Amino acid sequence: MNLTLDEIQNFKGKYPKQIWSLFFSEMWERFCFYGMRGMLVFFMISQLNFHEKEANLQYGATQAFVYAFTFVGGLFADKILGFRKSLFWGGLLMIVGSLILATDPHQFFFLGIAFTVVGTGFFKPNISSMVGQLYKPNDSRADAGFSLFYAGINLGALLGGYLCIAIGKGELLESIISKSMRWNVAFGLAAIVMVISLINFVFTQKSLGTIGLQPGHPDNEVKSSPMPKYKEYGVYILSLLFIPIIMKMVSVPEYTDYFMWTVGPLTIFYLFYEFSRINDDKYKNPYSLKGRLSREKYILNYLLFSIIYLSIIFYSYYKLNWLYCLPLIPLSWFYIVFQTKRCHDINFSGWYQLIPFYGIYLLFKKGNSAENNYGISEINTEKTLDPNIKKLYAALVFILFSILFWGIYEQSGGSLSIFAAKNLNKDLLGLDPNGVNNSGGAFFIIFLAPLIGLLWIWMSKRKIEPNTIIKFGLGFIFLGLGYYVLFATKFFADLRGITSLNFFTIALLVITLGELCLSPIGLSIMTKLSTKNLQGMMMGLWFLASAYGQYVAGIIGAGLATAKEGSTNYDALITYTEGYKQLALYAVIAGVVLILISPLVKKLMQEVK
Repeated sequence: MNLTLDEIQNFKGKYPKQIWSLFFSEMWERFCFYGMRGMLVFFMISQLNFHEKEANLQYGATQAFVYAFTFVGGLFADKILGFRKSLFWGGLLMIVGSLILATDPHQFFFLGIAFTVVGTGFFKPNISSMVGQLYKPNDSRADAGFSLFYAGINLGALLGGYLCIAIGKGELLESIISKSMRWNVAFGLAAIVMVISLINFVFTQKSLGTIGLQPGHPDNEVKSSPMPKYKEYGVYILSLLFIPIIMKMVSVPEYTDYFMWTVGPLTIFYLFYEFSRINDDKYKNPYSLKGRLSREKYILNYLLFSIIYLSIIFYSYYKLNWLYCLPLIPLSWFYIVFQTKRCHDINFSGWYQLIPFYGIYLLFKKGNSAENNYGISEINTEKTLDPNIKKLYAALVFILFSILFWGIYEQSGGSLSIFAAKNLNKDLLGLDPNGVNNSGGAFFIIFLAPLIGLLWIWMSKRKIEPNTIIKFGLGFIFLGLGYYVLFATKFFADLRGITSLNFFTIALLVITLGELCLSPIGLSIMTKLSTKNLQGMMMGLWFLASAYGQYVAGIIGAGLATAKEGSTNYDALITYTEGYKQLALYAVIAGVVLILISPLVKKLMQEVK
């Protein structure tokens, strides 16, 4: 390798030179992604004859799997492939998926989508992680770097979001492309730009030094034994085996429900397992698997999981489907059994531990603490909590609130896509309403991101810059205000239910201000709050939260598509705008809550700003 990590991170000026190459790779990949995203709902309704409610659920399911797989991709990159190989493999799968859709989008729609889902999962979180490694910890220039990177994302979203849907609808190049080939060309365009993205990345690798190398590589900064080839090839084979499974699950939204209600708890369990591996004798780690538990802690575990059981059961009753209970209760029960073995005066083993509610009997059983395998002394509770765990707690606050943010924000790909097609005119320079809906936010970000960045710098010099959690709160408040503007579009509608694209675009502007307060900072804060060995996973967890946001967005969008059959277009407009008013209220409340709890979260973040 020509460059060491220190040489890369000790760059002069505002940006490392490597960020420009990653910028262009990400830009073309986002062209592909947002081009596809913008076409989904419109294509399903106009070409596959889906009902609006069904199309929204299908959109939510597809997007949820896209972002959920980023968690899997980040995990495999951390443990086996490394960021570089993971990114390249993901790009290849995205190209294959786009080519399948370009061949016959009507017949192979879900197959092409499945390839794209898996490919995005391997590509997206890992390029973001590589950007984070261009900077030293707490380098104040990192936020500016992520803002530039975020501009690349949105330049791709601007081009892909408008061009693909405009070509598919026949609003662009109508005289050149025959009607029967419009959608083929639109999906094929996504494949072409992904090829450009991968070629650019191949040449970028030469300047990345040790960043993104596979675990076990002799030049890797973290020394470890060489990675066996069978593990690497196993990942490739496993990801291909996932494709028919995801194809089936995406095509049936009910399967997405099962998946989302399983993967979330599994992820939390795994995250707490990783918490348990953070061991520093100077600090307290409540998740450590070392030492014995007091009986009080044991009872608290029982109470906690009793609440979880009841929540699962009530939700299953609400959905009238007991399958939701099956994957979660055994996992929770196994955890209780494991904790039982650490109870302070009991030493036992055997199959009878798994008998339901046997642990309750153990609460009243007396034993000899000296015979406990975990030792005589209880865990020292006088030590302060491990700083790494505090930071991860703070990261979880950001992650949980981001689910709500994206659930509301991502109506742009679902219900707002239908709203744009049916209820907007072309009074904005004659532009296609769906193209504006897909790319308007990206357009505003490109121009506003530098100004917002300068505003933060100006406020920082005067020591009045809001902290990160308050910025998140402001993001929610602007999001809410934007949806209030969407609600107000009904006052400009005619009797046919057609309203102003100009006023709709103002709503996109306000919503974009909210996104600029949250999303670019979110990418940066995940890298700052993560431990070094969990960076890829935490970045994946950030995108997994986006998956839940997309899932919620689909449910919300389906809930908004409640206009009765035979109702007028004006009735549909009123239904949608009233729904947007409710979403606005929820967003504003969430923003106020975040601002109120900001002092507590700031303490958890410690030196991270």
